[in-house]
Amino acid sequence: MKNRQNSIEEARRVISATLQKIPGVTDIRIDLEPFTEKYKADLHVSFRKQDDRKILLVEVGTSGQPRPARAAVNRLMALQQNRSGIYGVFAAPYISDVSAEICKNSGISYINFVGNCWLNFDPIFIEVSGNPNLPGVKRKMKSLFKPKAERILRVLLHEPGRQWSTVELAETAEVGIGQVSNVRNLLLEREWIQDQKQGIKLTGPLQLLEAWLAEYQPDRNSSLGFYNIDTTGQIEATIEAVCNRTQTRYALTGFSGAARYAPFTTYKTVAVYMDDMDAKNFQGLPFKPVTSGANIKIITPYDEGVYHGCRKIRGQTVVSAIQCYLDLKDEKARGEEAAEALFEQEVKPLWQ
Repeated sequence: MKNRQNSIEEARRVISATLQKIPGVTDIRIDLEPFTEKYKADLHVSFRKQDDRKILLVEVGTSGQPRPARAAVNRLMALQQNRSGIYGVFAAPYISDVSAEICKNSGISYINFVGNCWLNFDPIFIEVSGNPNLPGVKRKMKSLFKPKAERILRVLLHEPGRQWSTVELAETAEVGIGQVSNVRNLLLEREWIQDQKQGIKLTGPLQLLEAWLAEYQPDRNSSLGFYNIDTTGQIEATIEAVCNRTQTRYALTGFSGAARYAPFTTYKTVAVYMDDMDAKNFQGLPFKPVTSGANIKIITPYDEGVYHGCRKIRGQTVVSAIQCYLDLKDEKARGEEAAEALFEQEVKPLWQ
């Protein structure tokens, strides 16, 4: 309740500040309660532009993601129906690009708490963008891409056509039910999943993967560089043999993984996840540690979720196509092209 009250006060502040900047606008009045039940909204705003008085009905949300934005737009459209001179405005701390389009397509104006807006009420039109988001908005977005939350995303993206109950999803992702509930709410806000009788189902895999790629932080891993004169194939075979002998979990990724899913180009650097990166794991690996010029990257994962969906391809363990796609972001020398080939040949068909 406190968050909502704070949001209404913030909306009041930013709307007042924005209207005051418009030449010729006078007599601005903003009420926290509607004048009558007929015009019920979070804020009732009126002002004069020359001799014409305008009325704004403002719905204030604590989230500006598509689901709450769509609900607010529907309420505002009903409130302003068949009433001339009355305009709906959706206000929230942050308004996503998709939410902005929902508002525009419905003829509803919007404004966020840092002043980015699209205000369209004849004869006034204002569009502002580029003001940085509030810190709290960034934290909420990043919470969707923390290690335990990412485990849930991997499960959903790996089997996008499946309906998941909360318990099934928690068990498969190896996280708590509370974690699933938090991620579920964030995904519902963005309209990337549907809540169905049998559970939730992923409906926006591309949007989810694109958002994750933008936030993905490969530097959370720790890695060591090595050099060996053998070919990449020989190096990978050596890693496989030693890991099998020492019962060390491993999985090829980067170009090494992509080459097994969707061969695109020759590559010179082997990348592999390996558990417990210490001296005992390197017994039998004839690789020379180097600080530059490495052609082998052995990675200790920031979270064991990276192993979800691993496959055996030609006898060697490879991370899932989703994980490999994310890791190619960190690869130079045609990593982006290899990622695109992997997406077209392996990832995209999962969603069809």
